[in-house]
Amino acid sequence: MELHYLELFNSVAEYESFKKASEVLHISQPALSIQIKKLEEQIGLKLFNKIGNKICLSENGLMLYEYTRKIMSIVCELEHNISTTKNFIGGTINIGGSNTPGTYILPELIGLFKKSYPNTKINLNIANTSEIAHGINNGTLDFAINGGNLEYSSYIYSEKLIEEKLVLVASPLHPLAKKTKVTAEELATVEFVVHKTDSQLYTYYKKFIEDIGIPEKISMYLGNIDAIKRAVCSNLGIALIPYSAVRLDIRYSQLKELKVTGINSTYPYSLIYNKNKSLSVTSKKFIELIHETIEEYKYKKASRENKNKQ
Repeated sequence: MELHYLELFNSVAEYESFKKASEVLHISQPALSIQIKKLEEQIGLKLFNKIGNKICLSENGLMLYEYTRKIMSIVCELEHNISTTKNFIGGTINIGGSNTPGTYILPELIGLFKKSYPNTKINLNIANTSEIAHGINNGTLDFAINGGNLEYSSYIYSEKLIEEKLVLVASPLHPLAKKTKVTAEELATVEFVVHKTDSQLYTYYKKFIEDIGIPEKISMYLGNIDAIKRAVCSNLGIALIPYSAVRLDIRYSQLKELKVTGINSTYPYSLIYNKNKSLSVTSKKFIELIHETIEEYKYKKASRENKNKQ
């Protein structure tokens, strides 16, 4: 028995009229009569009796009508639940973030998102760029913000969100902290605190020293931004760090930004997700928030730059 036939029968039985049912179903009355005849032939039972110009349900028709009313009620309930589920923002999403965006960008966005959608549970996985890419590859993460210029497989969607300024920071006690501008010759005399060599930030540190033409002098390798900041605060070396990670430290004079003549280093952040994994409505809504926040940041940055030019 096809659901379509049962739906047609249910309408005719409800109105006890082929004419009325055909109007409601938007099909011709002859076509509806043919479909009901096919259903009767399929189940081997006569469903309607004709008395004069009117029709009424036969005993078999009454029995089938009891079932089709239940079936149609369940179908309506299912359609409603599917529609509700399609638009429901909640449940659990698993987000990834490399060290800087995971520690300094995503927590704030998660806080904003949960204010609007408190029924959402969000798991944030913070790791290095390669580990985050692996989580997207194997489907354990729904989407992520990753730092650097990692090459991804063909089935990972990658969208560059923004280029963030990399800043050179030192302890306020460091001899270079007293200078308005720092030269390459001066930087050649000091040691750096850097990320481990398998990180994207280490790659950008290498590019930085190559661009200004100084040798590699490293006091220590550390595994995360916070550890690097602590080492710098303790005057164990200087470091090249994304601005979002040291913004408050600079504002409250825990770290000092060193201005380097003629150097403008930036660090990219990208949104990534697996093309073969379907994004939930909740994930899509969070990605909308990411885009809105980035656009707002770009607008404010452009406004500040235009103001400085005037």
